Amino acid sequence: MVKAFECSLADCSFEVRSEDEGEIVSMVREHAQNVHGMSMNEGDIKSNMTEMH
Repeated sequence: MVKAFECSLADCSFEVRSEDEGEIVSMVREHAQNVHGMSMNEGDIKSNMTEMH
């Protein structure tokens, strides 16, 4: 099952899709730190993932 995560901050078009939740978590954490200067925990990232149909 492919899952997706979209950055919710204004004017940010970052989106990642993968079958591997760990890959999504890693990429979102890197994006949050490098682009927005913030950190996100795994639970918050996973709760904001959506399933792609």
